[in-house]
Amino acid sequence: MIKKFFLGFCATLTSVVLLVAVSYADTALHGYCDNGCTDNGTNSPSIGQPTNFGFGIGGGPTAGSDFRIDVLIPNVGSAPGSFSITGTLSGTATQVGTQWTSGFLDTFLGISGSPQNPIGAYLPATQAFAPTASGFFVFQADLGAATLPAQSTGTGPPFLNSSLTLPFGSYIVGFLNTGTAGTPSWNATANSGAILVPEPTSLLLLGSGLAGIGLWRLRNKK
Repeated sequence: MIKKFFLGFCATLTSVVLLVAVSYADTALHGYCDNGCTDNGTNSPSIGQPTNFGFGIGGGPTAGSDFRIDVLIPNVGSAPGSFSITGTLSGTATQVGTQWTSGFLDTFLGISGSPQNPIGAYLPATQAFAPTASGFFVFQADLGAATLPAQSTGTGPPFLNSSLTLPFGSYIVGFLNTGTAGTPSWNATANSGAILVPEPTSLLLLGSGLAGIGLWRLRNKK
């Protein structure tokens, strides 16, 4: 009897875990753009500046009363001024707070989002481009009501573009409120679905190429 109860309990627990996992996956946002932005399990790197970018949502299309774009810019040097997000939807991205250097992004923004986005999911890749970065300047554009496409379709609309040339190591994430103004329910971007600027492997290939040229010249001198 004890064995049967234990097996039954384990089966029920497994079902609950799977249900939570499916629910988690079904509500997260994932980035897309014309020039790449393929989810590699860690982030969604673009090839150069993201163009016609946007976000899909698992289980979509899903309508939301408020769609926000947040651009994370490495905190190296001084913060840029406000800039425009244009396209199917449009808005002005202005700086939120001072700098995001610890904890979760939703907490920094003063909301409660799911899934949560810890700074450790972004900063290590950024430091490959900006080694002295300790966090991000966060710029947010409120684009109003929007309907996001299903994640499986890969593309939108909405299609968006930034008027600011984003520094290497920047990220673009989205938040969609599927609740109400009185009871918000913010669907956040999956960490792996955040758009990273630019494609990291392109720089690695460039570095390898330069190293190869250096070795070739050294051998010729010898």
